[in-house]
Amino acid sequence: MFAELSGLILNKCGVDLSTATLKRFFGTVKHDGTPSITTLDTLSQFAGYENWRSFKLTGRRKSWLEDLQLPNKGIYLTIGFIMAFIVIVVIGTRRPNSPEDFDMVSFSSRSVTNSYPNSVVFDFDLNGMESDDMYIQQFWDPTKTITLQPGQTQATGIYYYPGYFRARLFIDGDTVRQHELFLKSNGWLGTIDYEPVPKYFRPLQAQSIALSLSEKIAKEIEQSSGELTSTYSYINDLGNVDADNFKLETELKINYNDKWAVCQKAWIYIIGSKGAIFIPFSILGCSADNNMMLNENFIDGSQTDLSALSVDLSSLSTISIENNDKAVEIEINNQLVYTDTYKKPLGKVVGLRFEFVGHGEVKSFRLVDQKDNQVVF
Repeated sequence: MFAELSGLILNKCGVDLSTATLKRFFGTVKHDGTPSITTLDTLSQFAGYENWRSFKLTGRRKSWLEDLQLPNKGIYLTIGFIMAFIVIVVIGTRRPNSPEDFDMVSFSSRSVTNSYPNSVVFDFDLNGMESDDMYIQQFWDPTKTITLQPGQTQATGIYYYPGYFRARLFIDGDTVRQHELFLKSNGWLGTIDYEPVPKYFRPLQAQSIALSLSEKIAKEIEQSSGELTSTYSYINDLGNVDADNFKLETELKINYNDKWAVCQKAWIYIIGSKGAIFIPFSILGCSADNNMMLNENFIDGSQTDLSALSVDLSSLSTISIENNDKAVEIEINNQLVYTDTYKKPLGKVVGLRFEFVGHGEVKSFRLVDQKDNQVVF
């Protein structure tokens, strides 16, 4: 019944109320929270009203039954619809959350260590909110959320990599509070990117090579039966370098290109306080499997020709990424190979990341602030 009801609601209102939400609403699943305003609005619209407020003010009960063409699935569907709106009337005594309630909500966070993995404690005051739709989105990935219960004041999350994140508190589908979460790397941090927990190391730095790894770690990667990536990350305060106006010059080399590493894949990330750029590189034959991101501009290699970014990294290659007011130019071995743009500001530069399938080394890197032509890192 609930699956069919969910389908009818989606058909009429264009909103996907899950069977789990409907079961909670009907009371067939034990749940003490109050339905979210999104759920109330959708069910009210299904009944023929503009929204939940309109339903409460009008108080009509018959038009939706008169207009609705019920499928020949039996009287139980009709009973279900009636039950739904009986529940709506009953919960009318429970005041749904209003924008005024949100004004008193607080939300902050603090990390518990300077090493990795790193747990973060989120402290918040929900101001007595009663809803079944409250959660924290830890960072850019919308699937990485923490569900909250009414009366809860703390939650914790674990971070396996350094980065500049934006934590958001959602109530009834709205972003009520958000703040920046700056987890620094404390110098260069190396990882072998096992799932779900990476292995950490400090990159080797020498006079002739900026970033590399030990023979022991290299051997561990090469002996893997499946694909492994290794990463060098630097996340820290670099001053006020405009991420929309920089130049990064670097020399890269891949030191393992056998078996699952034959494509010689590598990525360069420039991380901003409001977004990020990542550029993929590989041999020509693997270019269709690459993806690139220039902040909000995501370029799918299966739909766009990114073969211009192909390079044989088994020998040392020079790569330049220049950003002039959101217009990005990429050079490989002093040849301009790719240009593109984006629109949303990246904020300030807060980090660099070099990633390799297998393992590689960064012979040199230089980050220049284009506004005053100063080398900053």
